[in-house]
Amino acid sequence: MIDINFGNLFAIELLHSYYKDQLCPDFNISASAETVKAINGHNMIVKQQDNQLFAGVHCDGNVNPLKPFTTIDEGTQFTFFMKLNNPLFFNFTNLPSTVPGKIYYFTNRNNNVANGKSFLSSKIDTYKNTNTYIPGDLATNTPGMVYRAIGSSDPLHKFGLTDTNHWMKVDNNQYLSEKDALQWLPSLSTYQLGSLQPSAVIAVMGYNTATATYNKSVISNTITFANLVESFKLDLNILQPGKYSLTVNGKQQWIYINDELNGNNAFAVIDIFHEAAPASCKLLDVSGHLVIPSPKYSINFLSRATIWKYILASNKSGNISDTANLYQFANPASVITSLTPIPLSNKALNLKLTFPLNNQEFSPIACADPQRLVTIKKGTDTYPCSEIFLNF
Repeated sequence: MIDINFGNLFAIELLHSYYKDQLCPDFNISASAETVKAINGHNMIVKQQDNQLFAGVHCDGNVNPLKPFTTIDEGTQFTFFMKLNNPLFFNFTNLPSTVPGKIYYFTNRNNNVANGKSFLSSKIDTYKNTNTYIPGDLATNTPGMVYRAIGSSDPLHKFGLTDTNHWMKVDNNQYLSEKDALQWLPSLSTYQLGSLQPSAVIAVMGYNTATATYNKSVISNTITFANLVESFKLDLNILQPGKYSLTVNGKQQWIYINDELNGNNAFAVIDIFHEAAPASCKLLDVSGHLVIPSPKYSINFLSRATIWKYILASNKSGNISDTANLYQFANPASVITSLTPIPLSNKALNLKLTFPLNNQEFSPIACADPQRLVTIKKGTDTYPCSEIFLNF
């Protein structure tokens, strides 16, 4: 008698530092049409529960560890689309506003392991004093601690990670950044050359499993036009859905190809691969058994940090203080701003308002929320600003 049950193939969790429990409820995750076929063909069950997606596979229960009845071949790809369900998400998330045609791309090919977790986002780059940083940019030190820029720096004005006027320590997790943003292109599109050109030299590089880099030539072509043109039809129909490096006349960009996104309005794509390397892509061992423990992948969002601007209705001069002494304010004033950006959170800070003239105190007072953002200029930098009106 064969004992049949389901084993855990992999799981994906969505995390966000804005939420006090760190669990991100802001997305619905669905499988692509090709992945639905793969799920059915492998007798799998894939379900989302709150902030997590679980993938299980039909296994022979008489084998330990469990082994799927239907072999999952090396190179198998599972693609999922993340659809945003919270209109305020960009207000409280450390990302620029959405750009037409841009999509975020997450994959276990990134092999991004930190703090005991396997992240699907790209590794955050180590700080370099030859780079330019603006508020909100992320960088890591050599041990892997993540820092958020709270002031600009560039090769002429170098401010290292230990400069607390320009950098704020976050933690040693990994976070989504603009490194994960790709340009989505349909398989047939109009490519703008930017100026009149006699030809287009096209090179597309795909992922090379042997080197774990995008150095595999999949298209190398030159199109000579009858006349000078500013645009042409770019035909990428031979490409399988996925991430590629596209270079046209020397201009390189990272692209994502998948015609299912036409009208899909997805925020992001997740690609989970079963491959021998890197280690983050191993869903089964060399004998075809489930890996124990099964991979659990994380996508981690960082909350936006804003300048908090308190406006006192009484127009009296007051002081605002943080009982934890983490953040300072420009006191005293009737319009009081924080000296540095403060991360937004649905877990309130314990802040106190004091009127020195009559020794009145009010605690706790309202904290910033993501409902409305404006901008404020401090020095040469422009910051998102949260205005909080206090009826005192």
